[in-house]
Amino acid sequence: MSRRRVFCLLVILVLGVVSCVPAMALDASTLHNGSRGDAVKQLQQALIDLGYLKGAADGIFGNQTEKAVRSFQKANKLSVDGLAGKKTQSVLFAARDAASSSASAAEQPAQESAQPAASPQAENTTPAQTATTSPDGSLFGGNYTSIRIGATGSRVKTLQSALISLNYLSGKADGIFGNQTLNAVLAFQKANKLSQDGVAGKKTLTALEKAVKNGDVRAADTSSSSSSASSGPATSAATSVSAPSVGEIKLLHWFNDIKPSLSNGNTLVIYDPSTGLSWNLKVLSRGRHCDCEPATKADTDTMVRAFGNRNTWTQKGVYVKLPNGTWTIGSTHDMPHQSGSIKDNGFDGHLCVHFLRDMAEAEQNDPNYGVANQKTIRELWKSLTGQDITN
Repeated sequence: MSRRRVFCLLVILVLGVVSCVPAMALDASTLHNGSRGDAVKQLQQALIDLGYLKGAADGIFGNQTEKAVRSFQKANKLSVDGLAGKKTQSVLFAARDAASSSASAAEQPAQESAQPAASPQAENTTPAQTATTSPDGSLFGGNYTSIRIGATGSRVKTLQSALISLNYLSGKADGIFGNQTLNAVLAFQKANKLSQDGVAGKKTLTALEKAVKNGDVRAADTSSSSSSASSGPATSAATSVSAPSVGEIKLLHWFNDIKPSLSNGNTLVIYDPSTGLSWNLKVLSRGRHCDCEPATKADTDTMVRAFGNRNTWTQKGVYVKLPNGTWTIGSTHDMPHQSGSIKDNGFDGHLCVHFLRDMAEAEQNDPNYGVANQKTIRELWKSLTGQDITN
């Protein structure tokens, strides 16, 4: 046999052996170049939030996403392979959550520190008395950091006192930006031809200062009145639902109790205990969680307001009223993704509502975002009842 023929046979043999060596198996939860879906979208959004990726989260793991993953891995001293495995995702989502918490914490002192608390005598007196709480004679002392629902402190109290003095709000200024204060801000913005977003930003605050200075008290109107600036169960203009009592809220399992009795097109009522806002969602599809979409534009606006006037994957624990009238707990976000069926609701896609599942099952099938939502559900239930969910 010639040397050339022997060499060719050896090459064929070597190639045959190499071709039989299996490729390295990836864990099912590992995302890589070519992956698609919601998990990729969540990964991309976290990379966007942290500044590693630009553009929109489209759910397609391409070259730019891989480059962003590699940059994140390098910055966090992880194995730089461009694969978003369990460790990379865990560090990424933890970093995103920490950044979000830090931003919220940084915003709060700015909202609370600039304005001294008004004295009880000044809270329900004249506009002139309210307007002279700062050395320069202005309401907010030149600090026009936005004040929004959920905020607390002296700047909220000053805002409420001004709205009370102008007849947009009644009751006592308690320093808690709840739903009644929100309605008053919206009414003031409408009357003054400002953008009606319910956020007291620089334009709204300066307009409020001017109105107080000029004594522009509006005619009597009870649409935003209440016994207290933030008292009573807050309700949303979209659904007008009061908070359920603790005894009304049942701990229901998604696969065992909820999914079998739920149909596409059913309406869920969401109540957010952190803001007192509520909105309607239509069921779009049911899998390991419930895909939904806001029923109307008003529902979308209320929902986004509850999430701080932004779209975010960061979930929050909520109370959910099922079609049969039973209240249970769940976890949801307000980030539109993929497709929806309602064209005029101002929400380009759908969102996810998670209900109670066994943690072992969630860890196996949805080890990242699914587990995060299950933790949120368990935290909400413990805060309500003091009981741990053990399975």
